[in-house]
Amino acid sequence: MRLEPVTGWRSFEQYARGYFSDLWSVDLQVRSVEVAGTVPWKFDLVSAERHYVGDAKWLKTLAVPAAKWQAIAEYVWLLQKVEAEKTFMVFGQDADVAERWLRRVRPLTAPLEFYFLDETGHRRL
Repeated sequence: MRLEPVTGWRSFEQYARGYFSDLWSVDLQVRSVEVAGTVPWKFDLVSAERHYVGDAKWLKTLAVPAAKWQAIAEYVWLLQKVEAEKTFMVFGQDADVAERWLRRVRPLTAPLEFYFLDETGHRRL
């Protein structure tokens, strides 16, 4: 699936878009979605009918990743207010940031799904 090496957030978003589009047989693109039915917001991985809405994050582990955890929390909050069949986040580069965040707050993340994606494929977090 991957044509070029993933070297940064932009190439990771493109890779995630192609990978999950193929996996779920939908055309995921950057698209605007109405959050809570009122506020337009662009997400990285959105199907044409807005049944699938997700975002991709390319994060590297830090000793205290508070700023990254805050960014994750913001997108979880936004995605929880989107009406869609599937809402999700895809992480790349290092699963540790997302895994550490999820260990603390997973009960607050329903109904979102979380994935880690690299050159070997994906796994659910």
